[in-house]
Amino acid sequence: MAYQLTGRTGAYKGISWGISETPLVLGRDITCDIPVSDPIVSRRHCEIALVNGAPQVTDLGSSNATFVNAEPVKQARLKTGDEIAVGGLIFFVTELRETERETAGAVEKQEATHSLRIGEPTFLAEDGESLFARGRPRTAEDLADLFNLGRALSQAGTTGKLIAIVMDRIEARFNPELRWMVLMHGADEGFSLYPPEEGPAFSANRSLQEIVRRAIQEPKGILLPERWVREGQTGIRTSMVAPIALGTEPVGAIVLQADTPKRIYDESDLEALLAIAHTAAPYLKAAERLEQLERENLRLIAGAPNAGPIIGTGRAISRVRAAARNCARSDLNVLIMGETGTGKELVARMIHELSDRADRSLTIVNCAAIPDELFESELFGHEKGAYTGAHADKVGLFEDSDGGTLFLDEVGDLSLHNQARLLRAIETGTFRRLGGRTDIHVNVRVISATNKQLGSEVAAGRFRRDLYHRLNAFEIHIPPLRERRADIPMLAEHFLGLARARFRSAVEGFDPAAMKVIQEHAWPGNVRELRNVIERAVVVARGPRIRPEDLVIGAGPEAEQAPLPSMEEMEKRHILQAIQICGGNMSAAADLLKIGRSTLYRKVAEYGISDEKSG
Repeated sequence: MAYQLTGRTGAYKGISWGISETPLVLGRDITCDIPVSDPIVSRRHCEIALVNGAPQVTDLGSSNATFVNAEPVKQARLKTGDEIAVGGLIFFVTELRETERETAGAVEKQEATHSLRIGEPTFLAEDGESLFARGRPRTAEDLADLFNLGRALSQAGTTGKLIAIVMDRIEARFNPELRWMVLMHGADEGFSLYPPEEGPAFSANRSLQEIVRRAIQEPKGILLPERWVREGQTGIRTSMVAPIALGTEPVGAIVLQADTPKRIYDESDLEALLAIAHTAAPYLKAAERLEQLERENLRLIAGAPNAGPIIGTGRAISRVRAAARNCARSDLNVLIMGETGTGKELVARMIHELSDRADRSLTIVNCAAIPDELFESELFGHEKGAYTGAHADKVGLFEDSDGGTLFLDEVGDLSLHNQARLLRAIETGTFRRLGGRTDIHVNVRVISATNKQLGSEVAAGRFRRDLYHRLNAFEIHIPPLRERRADIPMLAEHFLGLARARFRSAVEGFDPAAMKVIQEHAWPGNVRELRNVIERAVVVARGPRIRPEDLVIGAGPEAEQAPLPSMEEMEKRHILQAIQICGGNMSAAADLLKIGRSTLYRKVAEYGISDEKSG
């Protein structure tokens, strides 16, 4: 059986030498059989010869080692397909068939190659000469890998899942020391880097950033070998950059780095990386556009920025809208105070939609609905194995809000322990996932809301003073509905229109007597209670107009002359009424009240409603 040594990269690519008992010497000296002009290659670096009928490579005491399949060797037997790296050049062993042996002749000695000169990049454009066009032995395997990658990407619904799939495939295929995916946000809007914990290593490498910028602009794949020296040892670091583009629109780039002896990348690796980038591009762009459409839909639902999502023309609500506009562009943290049901979430949405972060996500967290022991995991995420049941890494809501706005509803219900965790994240913009060892930096604006008087909570020792001041850079107080009675008819008509469309009702309006009842009611549940009453009235009404008997709102107009019950008592009555309307179905009652089930159960236990209901 005859063997030959074939060049895989550089000017020797495709050129072969027969392997015999007479050694083929590789080195920097021009007298070598295969001269390699590379500063990290020794004058006589290694030799390859047949020993007992099998090819064998022997390092000749080189300074920077000879690598076989990316592992440094002194001497090693070779088999078909093995890769031998000498400096920046890569060769591989092939068998010479009989038909080829007859025509194979001596190869003239070539001038030393400069194709992979240390410190000089090699450019490779996607010009149709893909990894399938060069007759590589792994063509079928590569084709199958790309097919499986495309199938996996087609089943991912979010950008985060797409990135995770691509990065997992890259890890398995290339085994890099470092890998990043750079995603563009537009011509002048910067970029996002994944995984974020590797961001400092990328940010500290200015030359790598310049190469990535050039790869995206041109666009071209780039392969750059560089020398590294560490603890007296010298080796090669190869960086690969594959641009991600959809047509002429840049999406980003995939960036890999590997050091010897772990791995040396060559042009065939860059071709494979370009193929992966090309496969991922349409999926990443489609996911980005879908998420953008979802954000735009939320903006339309929230209301037009000029008018704001808050309905009413009275002086009190006009001041709320003005305050929301004034603080929207400032990027200050905002604390929204108001009774239950006054529309604190709508004000938070208005601030976000009028801010410079409007094109990013608004993440809503109901602090009262998250169990105390799960708060840290939900907000900051966890690493795989952080606790029993943590079978995979989880991105927390804080990290998921990077670049956008985090709305902490019912923040006054947080325990002191979780208040301390939240304070550090807001003050420094950094946190660690549960079980993690690396700080994660995010740029998040925090809007919080509560129906409690936080000043009193601070005085009572139930809320941290430092967190209160951190959240309260800008405070907005929403008046209760009983203090803005002039807006009640407008709100009632608005909710009637929404309910008619939702339930496909033929109800046209309100009977004057019904509107009088609505205007004179105290509305302890505020706007939320009004909406629920109108929705129920639309469902039960049997004529073209809502009549007083269609309204189920508890106390009648005479309540104005009688002493008003406490807010707690009114809330208790409202919850009990909702449970009775829903026949004791707690899930339906929570939906009717527009609160979480955990909040409803807590209120039921707090007010002892279950005992009264059973009685």
